[in-house]
Amino acid sequence: MVIEGNPKIGVFLCECGREISDVIELSMLEQDVAEMPGVVLSQRQAYCCSKVGLHEIRQAIERHGLDRVVVAGCTPRTHGPLFEKALEEAGLSPSCLEVVNVREQCAWVHADDPEGATEKALDLTRMAVAKAALVGPRPSIQVDVTPAALVIGGGTAGLTAAATVAASGFPVILVEKEPELGGQVARLHTLYPRGESASEFIKKRIRSVEGHEDIQVLTGSTVTDISGPVGDYRVTVTRDGKSLGFHVGTVIVATGAREADPSDEFQQDGVRVVTQSELELALREGGVNAGHVVTMVYEPNPEAYSSVAVATALKNSLLLKRRHPEAAVSLIFNDLSSDLSAAMIEEARALGVRFYSYDGQRPPRLANKAVEVFDRLRGEAATIPAEVLVLAMPLVPHDDAMSISSMLSVPVDKHGFFLEPNVRLRPRSFLPTGIFVCGSAHYPVSANESVFQGYRAAARALRHLSAGTLASQGPRAQVRESLCVGCGSCVESCPFDAISMVPGGGTLSVSSIDASLCKGCGNCTVVCPAKAIVMEKSSDMELIAQIDAALAARSNGQSRVLALLCEWSGCAAADLAGAERRQYPANVRIIRVGCAARFDPYLVLWAFLQGADGVLLGGCDPGMCHYVEGNRWAVERIETLHHMLKGAGFDARRLSLRWLKPDDGAQFVEVLRDFLDEIEYLGPTIPVDTRQSLGASPQGQLLPSGQSV
Repeated sequence: MVIEGNPKIGVFLCECGREISDVIELSMLEQDVAEMPGVVLSQRQAYCCSKVGLHEIRQAIERHGLDRVVVAGCTPRTHGPLFEKALEEAGLSPSCLEVVNVREQCAWVHADDPEGATEKALDLTRMAVAKAALVGPRPSIQVDVTPAALVIGGGTAGLTAAATVAASGFPVILVEKEPELGGQVARLHTLYPRGESASEFIKKRIRSVEGHEDIQVLTGSTVTDISGPVGDYRVTVTRDGKSLGFHVGTVIVATGAREADPSDEFQQDGVRVVTQSELELALREGGVNAGHVVTMVYEPNPEAYSSVAVATALKNSLLLKRRHPEAAVSLIFNDLSSDLSAAMIEEARALGVRFYSYDGQRPPRLANKAVEVFDRLRGEAATIPAEVLVLAMPLVPHDDAMSISSMLSVPVDKHGFFLEPNVRLRPRSFLPTGIFVCGSAHYPVSANESVFQGYRAAARALRHLSAGTLASQGPRAQVRESLCVGCGSCVESCPFDAISMVPGGGTLSVSSIDASLCKGCGNCTVVCPAKAIVMEKSSDMELIAQIDAALAARSNGQSRVLALLCEWSGCAAADLAGAERRQYPANVRIIRVGCAARFDPYLVLWAFLQGADGVLLGGCDPGMCHYVEGNRWAVERIETLHHMLKGAGFDARRLSLRWLKPDDGAQFVEVLRDFLDEIEYLGPTIPVDTRQSLGASPQGQLLPSGQSV
């Protein structure tokens, strides 16, 4: 929603205790900002985020009748809520706030270039003012939370979480695909490091669940569908060929992990070559009748290291030696985790357990009744007799992990384990989903760690359930029905099933977006051929206004680069680079978007048409997109745009799509510097009127790089 009439924008410039004012010339900034269209107040403050500063902002809103507020200070990621609350207390919608990060993106990263930092701060503020003039108040999204929980997985973490949630009085549906509860621990003999009985450990937790009146246990069951909005998930569970339906407000994923299958080269037969699970069963039933037992921690690739497998191998080697002092027990490994019990390692050595370290490039080989290995500890080849070879395999996700990931729209890492967004790094506007991951579904963990994670997931789920109602000012997509042509492209593009086609006023069906399901990725906005969908806080007009403002006042002959960054990754990395005081050139202007799915080729073309010398697009690593498929959509669109630019004779090196890690400021600076060097080498673009060469609708065009006039 846009405010009617002329905007009344107040801009507050923060000195941040001289962190900003020692680098940026705020007096000049204050004067220049005061002359910007729509600005009725430009004011410096020592600390905008202090009690005094917030009070002055509230007073200024009332005194000057401000209907938009721009704060030029530090990152909105940490301080945004303070200013939003101040606006609410002054009777103004939080959506009327824009926060400009001139500390992390200007003062701290251009400390050696005060003039460049000041010019950049002015541009960023101009961009925020231009955007603020186009936005207005919007109602918050409110959803009721169904007071019930679904726990998927009946292992240690799932049992702990279910019992904890139920203890607070909330009903719990516990679904386990196996016929019995217990998970991986139920197959163990003892637990690392204290050697307690795995059977007693897990039975105690099973009893706490099976005897609880608020927990419905469904073993031999599978979750086949999860749909519906945040706070009221509709769950379908299949059991004995029948479908059962439930409504829950939160979901805890505790599906655990399984032992990887050994490769054929080791000829596992369950007798002479066994897995750790088979050894655990033998130990539980009495022991191993063999004079030479070799345990090999098998790592098929360098990334397959599992500290859980190593710890279990150490624990079992020690147990074998205690039970059978006369047996020759050996442990072959590539790497030993630093968090292994040093006391257990020393005890194993003292009892006679032999340790052999192999090189990943020269893995051990099974030969007759022995294992041949080059021992790095001794620097020589060794042949180790092995009447029984125990394969300590890494833990891997269960086969159904991908289907659950798809149902919940929770991404997985490259190994297939579930990911959770880093709460400290994610945008605050993201409506809490109430979906939590714990135990080895997240990554391989010990039984004790599973208990801790189960408690933590339960605590977070309880906070979600206890809220009763969830509210968010987060941006959502809206349909302008008068422009919708009823093609349905948006329905196919939405990874959250938030869009449907409904009867329109005429003969055509029109798009309709459920605000409680929409996550705000903006993919539908880019897909829509009629531009009938508007993304709140990131509309085409708002982005174009920022692009125009960023390119309006270029320095003499200096190249100008725009960086459109996903706020989950690129913006977080830029903030971190600032916090780490990593320096880079000041001729880049950052525009924040919600997701790589919002990288619209038309906006990129518009930037070039307005004279941008380069456009850098930064998104999350493949498979890490918080909106499931934003990376894939971005790649397809930008590759197509690259081909089009090349066909028109334009140097496509001026457009770069890169994946950025939110917790790696050094990588961000390296990527940015490399791109700026490339643009410096290519030289500036030159606006000319050659519209037809690219077939673009906006006016103006560019000469191919390297040409001059």
